[in-house]
Amino acid sequence: MLNIGMNLTLESLESNNPDKYKCKIADIENNNLYIDYPISLTTNRTAFLVNDLHLNCIFSTEDNGTYLFRTKVIGKVKKNIPLIILHIPPVEEFKKVQRRQYVRVETAVDISLYLQNSKERFTTITEDISAGGCAVLLPKNIQMHPLETGDATIVLPMQNGDYQYINTPIKLIRNWEDAGKNIASIEFIDLDEKDTQSLFRFCFERQLELRKKGLLT
Repeated sequence: MLNIGMNLTLESLESNNPDKYKCKIADIENNNLYIDYPISLTTNRTAFLVNDLHLNCIFSTEDNGTYLFRTKVIGKVKKNIPLIILHIPPVEEFKKVQRRQYVRVETAVDISLYLQNSKERFTTITEDISAGGCAVLLPKNIQMHPLETGDATIVLPMQNGDYQYINTPIKLIRNWEDAGKNIASIEFIDLDEKDTQSLFRFCFERQLELRKKGLLT
């Protein structure tokens, strides 16, 4: 399931430093995973992980499955470049991450939608978003029906000032009214690994921002 060149997201399990990192697999030998020095998603700088640091490791496969396993830093080595060594547990300990387990944050980002049934194309904003889907505000003149499909383009303003553009097929889960607003819940379908990681990163950064503002506990 793990392959050289695969992107990984690491979550620190240390309560006093609950950071997330992005990295790539440089090599795999026996039960050891060799990764390049990871980048902190909080500071966007290289992170130096100490030995025996316990982490969650999250990765996505080519069939768009997302998995998690628990690991720890067991050492460092220099091959062509400096690498960090992580322990790989038995495959039986890998856990599939269900879409409902994705972190969902309340935030407004721009999203363009195209509906295949009605051929409607419009731009709106999200109410919340996760790596598995989002809730969007529907204009008054737009109707979506359960299981209706289409395409979406999402613009993610990242903490470092960059913008990530996510293009994905979608499926409507349900819609409802709340305080006079027409809201639709949509699922992202067939996201590739890069886009999944971008959404994970965006949601984590936005969580940190909301916590700093005291809007999230």
